[in-house]
Amino acid sequence: MKRVALALLLALALSVGVCAADYYPEYTGPPVEITMWAWTSNENYSIEEFQKVYPNITVIWEDFGVHYEKAQTALAAGSGLPDVLMVEYSFAPEYMDLGAFQPINKWLDEETFVKLYGEQALGWCSMDGEIYGTPQDSGAIALFYRQDLFDQYGLEVPTTWEEFAEQARKFKAAAPHLEFNAPPLGYALWWVGLVWQSGGKMFDYHDGNWYIDFTNPIAEKVFEFWGELIDEGTINVTMWWNADWYNSLNMGTTATVLNGCWFAEWLRYNAPDSEGMWRVIAPPNFDPSNPHNGMLGGSGFYVTAHSKNPEAAAIFVNWLNSHPDSLRCLNQYSNLPIMVSTRYEEVVHELAVDDSFFGGQNIVEELWHAHNLINTTFVGLPIWSNLDNALSLLLQDYVDGKIERFADILPMWEEQVIGFMEEFGYFNVIVGELPD
Repeated sequence: MKRVALALLLALALSVGVCAADYYPEYTGPPVEITMWAWTSNENYSIEEFQKVYPNITVIWEDFGVHYEKAQTALAAGSGLPDVLMVEYSFAPEYMDLGAFQPINKWLDEETFVKLYGEQALGWCSMDGEIYGTPQDSGAIALFYRQDLFDQYGLEVPTTWEEFAEQARKFKAAAPHLEFNAPPLGYALWWVGLVWQSGGKMFDYHDGNWYIDFTNPIAEKVFEFWGELIDEGTINVTMWWNADWYNSLNMGTTATVLNGCWFAEWLRYNAPDSEGMWRVIAPPNFDPSNPHNGMLGGSGFYVTAHSKNPEAAAIFVNWLNSHPDSLRCLNQYSNLPIMVSTRYEEVVHELAVDDSFFGGQNIVEELWHAHNLINTTFVGLPIWSNLDNALSLLLQDYVDGKIERFADILPMWEEQVIGFMEEFGYFNVIVGELPD
C-alpha cells in the first residue's frame, strides 16, 4: 500500500513538474542583456534566482522612483524605454492605447496566462486579445483598523457597510476629536475601487468600444452611502500621502483605513510608533451572503515596444511574477502582496506567519482571503490622470461648499470624464451602459 501511495505521489510530482516547465519555455536566443524600470524594493533577489535558471539573460534593474514622466518622454521620442516597464493597472490601458507595449502572446498564450494569473487579470494586462505583460502585486481592498481604539471605545469590527456606519457614528459621538475613517480628497482609484468592491464598475472596454456609466445603481449606492456619512459630518475627507496623514495613523487619531493589500508595508515604514496596534480584515460588504472585493492599486510588468529582446523580456516578466522561487523573494524581501498568481497558493502557507507589527496577527492569510473575494474585473479608462484630477477638483468644491450634496459629485464627474474622452479623440464611447 505504501509503495502504491509513493508511486502516486511521484507521478503527481512529475506531472506538476511537467506543467510547471510548460509555463516557462526555454530561451532560444543568444546571450542578452535586458533592462527594467521598477520602483519596488529588493527586486534583485528575484532577478538573481531568475538568472540561475536563465543564465543567458542578464537583467539590469533601474529604480528611478515613479517613472511615468520619464516613460512618457521616451515614448514621445520614439526610443528610450527599457525592455520591461512597471506600470500600475489603472494606467496600463493608456500605455497600451499609446502603443508603448508589444504583445508577448508568442511566449505566453492566453490559456497559460489564465492558468497562472486567472481570468480577471487579463483585463489588467491585455487588450483586444493581445497580452502585454504580467501582474505582480494585489491591490485587493482591506480594512486596516486600530485595535487599541476599538478596545478603548467599545467598537466592533464591521462585516457589513451598515455596521460600518453604526460604528462610525458611535465613535464620532464618543470621540469627536478623532476620525473613524477619512476618505481621500482625490485619489479616484479609491472611489472606483469601492464601486468595484460592491460588485459594480463605472466604465469598461469591450469589442473596440469604451463604455461609461457612472450613474448605474451600484455606483450610486456607494456614493449615497459615503455621501450620507460625509454630509452629516460623521467622517471627513482629507488629503492623503502627506506628513499630517501619516502622523494621524502613527499617533492613533484615525481609527480605520480602507486601502489595498500593499498598504501593510506602507504602515510599517510610515507609522512605526503604531507597531502592534493595527489589525487587518477583508472589507465590509452590503450583502455578506454574496461578498465581493475590488482593487486599489497594484502593478504589472509590461514588455515595451522599444524592446529589441521581447523573447527574453517575456520569459522574465512571466517568471518574475509567477514562479514560486520569485514569489518567495518578493514576499520576504520586498514585502509585496504578490498573490495575483495562482501559484501563490503553493507557497502561501510557508509565508503566512504571525506579524508583530499587526499584534501577532497572521495578515498574509487575511489578505489572501481579501484577494480571493475579487470575482469581477474591468479595464480602466485611457485618460486616468484627467479622471483623477477632475475628481480632486470636484471634491475640493464640495469641501468649499460649492456642491451641497456629496453624492451629486458622481454625475458631475461623469460629464467631465465624457468630455475628456471626446477631447482626446475617443469617439468610440458608449454612454449609459456597461458591457456584461
